[in-house]
Amino acid sequence: MKTKHWLLMFFLVGSSLAAVAQRADGIYHIACMVQMNDAGGGKKTAECTTHPRQDREIGIGSRVSFDVTTTHELMDEEGAPEVTDLILFVDGQPLPGTHPVVENQTDEPLPSGAGDQEEKNQKEDWVVTFRLTFPVTRDLSSAKGKESWTKLLGGLGKERKEVPVSIGLINGPPLPSTYKAEFVRLGGIRLTIFLFVAILLGLGFLGVAYKTGALRDKEPPPLDAGGNEIKIAPTERAFSLSRTQIAVWTLLVVYAYLFIWLITGEYNTEIPRTILAILGISAGTYATAAAVDKDKERGAGGTGTTVAKTESIFPDLLSTSGGASLHRVQFGLWSVVLMIVFIVTVYDTLAMPQFDPSLLGLMGISSAAYAGMKIPEKKV
Repeated sequence: MKTKHWLLMFFLVGSSLAAVAQRADGIYHIACMVQMNDAGGGKKTAECTTHPRQDREIGIGSRVSFDVTTTHELMDEEGAPEVTDLILFVDGQPLPGTHPVVENQTDEPLPSGAGDQEEKNQKEDWVVTFRLTFPVTRDLSSAKGKESWTKLLGGLGKERKEVPVSIGLINGPPLPSTYKAEFVRLGGIRLTIFLFVAILLGLGFLGVAYKTGALRDKEPPPLDAGGNEIKIAPTERAFSLSRTQIAVWTLLVVYAYLFIWLITGEYNTEIPRTILAILGISAGTYATAAAVDKDKERGAGGTGTTVAKTESIFPDLLSTSGGASLHRVQFGLWSVVLMIVFIVTVYDTLAMPQFDPSLLGLMGISSAAYAGMKIPEKKV
């Protein structure tokens, strides 16, 4: 008797779970993949084929179309999902937010003679064919979306790769599909535009760095034997580590934003709080260093001077009058490491990285050490 009770309970729980967990397989079936063919005269025609072209390309911002079939009886079953609940699966990854647009719908009666005699005596059923167009859009508003896109883009390993394409429900398996397409991660006119803009910004940054004093030390100039200031042009002063760091971080974040926007079309892309924290640490370091320079200027009197003429950018940033400086090397090296991680992550995932708080702590310690050791520092 107890065994029967356990079996009954197991059956009820299983039935409940089956009712809650929607599945698309068994209700919807992929009839074919829709591809556009050149009809001449600049016109294109849509063709439903079970053998799409091998050179078919998809990517962020493109569209994928399928003809999907079902019946009225299956759609009327309790718990059956709507056809617009389906989403794209690319390389086995569900892509939230890629719900389809129903281009058209056709209804045809089931062929005569289908089914057994009991089925024939029942109300006639109809076959429904939907032409669905799925936009390949990147929705990162959910943890599932971030996980899927990270796996998809990170798993490509190169700029393009042939991947399986199917459809299904976000929490269910994809529908059986033999269709494949070449997923292009980067390419097209948008990448060309980004490279053009990046080159312009880079040239502008180099122009500011070498033709102005914006990234150079502002400390007091040296005095000659008679106590007169020795004039040093702004472009002849040594480069400032704190000014250079905040300028490079700002440029990298601008690059990343433009890159993500132009490649994906996401102008409202998320900037993680840790990136804002890095910019804040850089700005704080710059402000502290500027205050130290100003204090030295007031206290220079007739003897004090810490400014130096430029040698080249790396000696300027990493050394003082006594040679290579440990606190400068540590601060610069740690900044370069985080910048490399930032660039590689943005390129691989088309999203800005979320740094661990402990990494920000290390950067903060390096920044504090640099600012503190700058007080007694002399560069000549």
